[in-house]
Amino acid sequence: MPTLPPKQLAMVNDQESIRNLPEVSLPLGYVLRGYRIGDETSWAETLQACGFENWNEVEVRAYLEDAERRVGSRVVEHNDQVVAATFASRKSENAFDTVTPAGVGSSQQEGVLDFVVTHPDHRGKRLARATSTGVAKFFVGLGCLSVSLLTDDWRLPAIHVYLSLGFKPVMHRSDMPDRWANVFNNLKEAGLDHS
Repeated sequence: MPTLPPKQLAMVNDQESIRNLPEVSLPLGYVLRGYRIGDETSWAETLQACGFENWNEVEVRAYLEDAERRVGSRVVEHNDQVVAATFASRKSENAFDTVTPAGVGSSQQEGVLDFVVTHPDHRGKRLARATSTGVAKFFVGLGCLSVSLLTDDWRLPAIHVYLSLGFKPVMHRSDMPDRWANVFNNLKEAGLDHS
């Protein structure tokens, strides 16, 4: 059997689980809100600080040209700066090699948490949990049956947050069971057990 090239891990959460997510309380001085004109520069700076080096304010503005993404995306503001953010996108028809669980596969039925970031100076304050919950609830409010995301094996703190929000691994390729077993072992070793 040929070796499969690495692909991102996929996770999915269903409508009922998302509806039951509690609102996230943020520390004093942090505000969860939707996108506003003028957020592009600090949003791009936060993306860059998280390793997405090709983003700049022009790229953020262009990505937000999609009306639904612009309305559904969530940011956390602190001292007039975007310090955490999640874009609200729709599922790409080519996001997974096979259809996701429960027959979900239509871009009309599934929302996507896209580019979930928290500036390194503001981590540990539940900001990604807040933006992710806000975007997921936005999509459920539109009638989406599920919300998905893509992530990398090494993003253990992010995967821990997603699992705690009810997201489940999608075994869309033959290499996924072993990769997910490795992720769960690494989480356990880091004190973030999800078994």
